[in-house]
Amino acid sequence: MTTYYRFTLAGLLALGAGAAHAAYIESGDASDVLAAAQRATDATIQGTIGQGDQGDVFKLIFGSAGTLTVNATGAIDSQIGLFAAGFNPLVGDDDAGASLDAFFSYGIAAGTYYLGIGDYATVALNGSNATWFMNGLAPAGFGPVLQIRNASSISAGSYTLALAMPPANGVPEPGTKALFGLGLLGVASLRRG
Repeated sequence: MTTYYRFTLAGLLALGAGAAHAAYIESGDASDVLAAAQRATDATIQGTIGQGDQGDVFKLIFGSAGTLTVNATGAIDSQIGLFAAGFNPLVGDDDAGASLDAFFSYGIAAGTYYLGIGDYATVALNGSNATWFMNGLAPAGFGPVLQIRNASSISAGSYTLALAMPPANGVPEPGTKALFGLGLLGVASLRRG
């Protein structure tokens, strides 16, 4: 094998074609309490709302500013809400997507956010037990949200949250590590040849 081909192979292996992102799957039952949210690390989040499940909250960390677009689809009449790092409510939606699906776009800065989802009639509760229906912009001065809760009957079902802006993933995927390792082996073979 010529040095040129070894170098080309090493470069391709080191760069890789980019690791494919799998969906983040809800682990057990994600909490409805913002302070206990599961950290989601992919642009697709899949979960289930069961009978008696008030809602699910996911912690998202973004490394850059941009427009966060969230589309909720699935077997529930989804209602979603976005909350800032200090648990202050920002924006929510019920039915702006296709059929009974929720959808919003909202400009964010880099940082930590919380995304809540529940079946129709999900509200956010603050420390004074005041409620926000999680639709449209949050009321000014509402204060930090402690949890989300369904205010009526719950229809169980699965959901998918599709984020147009992927959150930061602090841990490299196994495929990325393997490609990097193969690239290093290719570079090492160049030095020997």
